[in-house]
Amino acid sequence: MVIGICDDEKQQRGQLQKTIGTYLQLAGEEYEIRMYQEAEQLLKDIKKDRNCLDVLFLDIELGGMNGVEAARVLRRYTRDLILVFITGYEDYVFNGYEVGALNYIMKPYRQEKIKEVLREALLRLDKCKDHYLTVQNGTQICRFHTKDILYLTSDLRKITIFTRDAAFEFYGKLSDLEQKLPSTFVRTHQRYLVNLPEVERIDNKCAVIHGKAVPVSKSRYQEVAGRFARMMLEM
Repeated sequence: MVIGICDDEKQQRGQLQKTIGTYLQLAGEEYEIRMYQEAEQLLKDIKKDRNCLDVLFLDIELGGMNGVEAARVLRRYTRDLILVFITGYEDYVFNGYEVGALNYIMKPYRQEKIKEVLREALLRLDKCKDHYLTVQNGTQICRFHTKDILYLTSDLRKITIFTRDAAFEFYGKLSDLEQKLPSTFVRTHQRYLVNLPEVERIDNKCAVIHGKAVPVSKSRYQEVAGRFARMMLEM
């Protein structure tokens, strides 16, 4: 479990680090805490690896780019990061809704509130445990984090997995993979299986994924569009 703390006040960072560390040790959790003084370095790490943090405690009143602006940017790269706002003013609390914040903690810190937020984050993480797909082509074996898969396509018995950076071919059945993959994957067409959180929009009977139009068959359109709409409302 990797936790980020982004606060431009050194004393506040240290206090929060101590409380979080004590709680997680008592809970028997393995953890790492990464400290950030400014949003710019945090966003640099997120851009480099969108899965580098599991939970982020983000101060709203940062110097330079503030926490709300930083949260808007990081949500372009990851929807899965559990975000907790830190603020000294209750007026800012409502900013959390637009960026999918789990909760918020007020300054000065109350230990019970921090523990409550951590318990909530642990429950969320338990529901979102990592899923991997391992496939083989001859002697080559590859393991993919399912969050990194954009979509899969089938041509006869040849399957191609598309990620942001590469494509990998192997032999198999799309229906077998559909059973192994998380519920975020939806069959848009007889030959296509799509990771729904990576879809930008449903447009003209196509699912647009990072600028690529993937077909949605007429018989599956209502189900795919409905699931996509529900996902957007839940975000």
